[in-house]
Amino acid sequence: MNKLGFANIFHTTPQKNQGFTLIEIMVSAVILFSVIATVSMVYRGAFISSEKAANSIEIVGVLPSILARLREDIRQQGKSSLTELSQSDNVWGVNYKWKAKLIDFKSAPEKFDVDSGKFVTPPKKYKLWQVTLTLEKNGLSKQYQLKELSWLDV
Repeated sequence: MNKLGFANIFHTTPQKNQGFTLIEIMVSAVILFSVIATVSMVYRGAFISSEKAANSIEIVGVLPSILARLREDIRQQGKSSLTELSQSDNVWGVNYKWKAKLIDFKSAPEKFDVDSGKFVTPPKKYKLWQVTLTLEKNGLSKQYQLKELSWLDV
């Protein structure tokens, strides 16, 4: 105790200034770089998912227009005697191709002819097609299956 009766709480002996050791700095650097790498991987994953979602939205957005073209093309080409049809094109930056294969070629149901008193089978004029449609944009590809009807002008 000093003259005033207080304990000396300050050390009077000189202390060495100590900083971080090399091991402590290396451990903290490894932790820091691990956190940075993890955050960048999460960000990259989110960016890739966002790009895929944007491409998917663009593909689905042009689908009604492509289906309208496809139906018109099948109805025009279906008047021929071909059993397989195909076409490819580009609409608003989306590449598409379709292939159609004839599934069935039938007539309308029989109907009763009152003049002859017999059932009459109309000529074959309806064609049912199995269609495979593939849409592609920026490496993302979507495939659809549908059936389409065409008919002959008899």
